[in-house]
Amino acid sequence: MKAIYKIIMGMWFVGSFMVSCSDFLDEVPKNDLTEANAFTTYRDAEALINACYDGIQQSHDEYYTWYNTILSDCYADNAYAGGDDVDIINVGLNNVTPRNAVVMKAWKQLYGGILRANVALRNIPNIDDGKLEEEALPGVSVREEMLAEARALRALHYFNLVRSFGEVPLVTTTGSLAPEDVQLPRCKTVDEVYALIREDLDYAVERLPERRNTEAATRGLASKGMCNALYARLYAIMGAPHEVDWKMVKHYCDAVIESPVYGLVDRYEFLFDDSHRNNVETILAVQYKVNSTESNYVPLLLLPPSMTNETWRKYLIPSQDLLKAYEDAGDEVRKASTVVWEDINNLWFDEYYAVNNNGKWETREIPFAFKMRGINRVGWDCGDLIYMMRLADFVLLRAEAVNELEGAAAACADPLLQKIRERAGLVPFNTESKEEMRELLLKERRLELAYEGERFFDLKRHGKAVSVLGEKSWSAVVNGTRQNVSGHFSDYQLLFPIPQDERDRNPNLGQNPGYN
Repeated sequence: MKAIYKIIMGMWFVGSFMVSCSDFLDEVPKNDLTEANAFTTYRDAEALINACYDGIQQSHDEYYTWYNTILSDCYADNAYAGGDDVDIINVGLNNVTPRNAVVMKAWKQLYGGILRANVALRNIPNIDDGKLEEEALPGVSVREEMLAEARALRALHYFNLVRSFGEVPLVTTTGSLAPEDVQLPRCKTVDEVYALIREDLDYAVERLPERRNTEAATRGLASKGMCNALYARLYAIMGAPHEVDWKMVKHYCDAVIESPVYGLVDRYEFLFDDSHRNNVETILAVQYKVNSTESNYVPLLLLPPSMTNETWRKYLIPSQDLLKAYEDAGDEVRKASTVVWEDINNLWFDEYYAVNNNGKWETREIPFAFKMRGINRVGWDCGDLIYMMRLADFVLLRAEAVNELEGAAAACADPLLQKIRERAGLVPFNTESKEEMRELLLKERRLELAYEGERFFDLKRHGKAVSVLGEKSWSAVVNGTRQNVSGHFSDYQLLFPIPQDERDRNPNLGQNPGYN
C-alpha cells in the first residue's frame, strides 16, 4: 500500500483535478490544486470527491473498464481471451498465478480507489468553508453528502475486493507511511470486510439523494439506489451458497425496484445503442465522453475491424458455450445485442472459429463482443458508458430470493421478471419446482448480463463454479487438427491469488490456499 499511496498523492498534488461533480460528467479536468493550498476550500472538497470518481472512470484505472469483465466473463465460460496478452490468455485458461498482471492491476486499482476515498474522508471534515454546511438534502449538509459519496465508493471497491480475494487488509486511514500503518495484515475473516462495507453503506444510504438534477448525474454518481443495490449484492454473497439471508436480499432488491427512479427499458437493444444513454434502467454507469480526457477506449479492444479500422486480433471473443446458451434458449434478441459476427478474411488466426478449406485452416466469420459499440468515437476515444448496476440484475436477484422464500410459483408471477423474458422474445417462466427455478434464473442471468462482469461470481455464489468450469470444454484447432479441449477448475480457484508484487512489499499479507 505504501507504493500506491505515494503514486496517488503525487498524482494529486502535481496532476489534474476535476472541479465539480458536473465536471466529472461533462467537463475537461482543471489543474488548480497544489500541495501548498490543498484542502482548505469548498472547491478543494469538490476536487477530492471528483478524485474518488476518477477511481472508477480514469482510463489508467482499468478495473471498471474491463478487468472486471476479464475476471468474470473470461475467467468463467462466456468469453475466450482473444488478443495476444499472455496474462489475459491465462485468465481465460484458469491458469492464474500470483504474478498475473490482470490480477495485480485489479488489486492495485481497487486499493487506489479506496485510497482516494480515504483521503477525501480524512480531509473534507476539516475544511472550514461555510458552503459545506449548506443543506444538500433535507437534514443533510453538503459536507455529509460528500462524505457519503466517498463511503459509498469505498464500499463498492471493498465489495469487489472481498468477492475476488476473500480476506483482504482493511485500509481506512491515510497520512502515515510507517510500516505498521501500511504493511497491514489481511483480515482474519471476510466478515470483517463485510462489516466495513455495511458500515459505509449505512452512512451513505441515509445521506445520498435518489435523484439529481440531470439523468447523467442520477445514473453516474453515488445514490441511494446504488447503495441499496450494493447491499443486495452483498447479502447475496454473504453465507453463499447455503446460508444466504434471502430476506435481506429481497428487502434491498425491493428498495431498488420500488424506487420511482428506475424501470426496465422496453427493448433490450436500447440498453446498448447509445441513443438511450443513462436510461431509466441504469442504477450506476461509468460515464464517458467522446473526444475528451474522459473517454472509453475499450470498444476498440473488442469490436471487429470494420467498426474500428484496427486489424489486430481483438479481445474477449464470445465463447462457443455462450453462443450455444443463447441458441438453446432461442434467445435471438439478447444474442444480437451481445454478439456481432464479421468475416475477417484471415486477418488473424482464431483457433476457436477457424474452418478447414481444402486442407487449409482459415479464419473467416467469427463473433465479437458487441455491448459497447463505439458509435460515438474519435480515434480511440469512445463515449460508450459502462454499466456497473442496472435494474434487470436486481429483478432477477429478487426472483432468486422470492423462489427461496416463497417458492417458484411466486417468483414466476413477478411481472418485471415476465417483462425481462418478454422483451427478449421468450415466454415467461412457468414452474413450481424451486430447484428448477434456481437453474432457470442462473441461466437467465447469464443471457441477460453477459459481458457485464457477473458470470463467475454468479456461479460462485450458487456453489456451481467448480462443477461448471471444471467440466467446460471447447473445440479448437491445435497443431493443425481440430480437437475438443477440456478445462480445469479446482476449489482454491474460487479466490484469486494475492498479487506477489504486493506480498513482496508487504510481508504480512500471506497467500490464498492453493497458490505458491
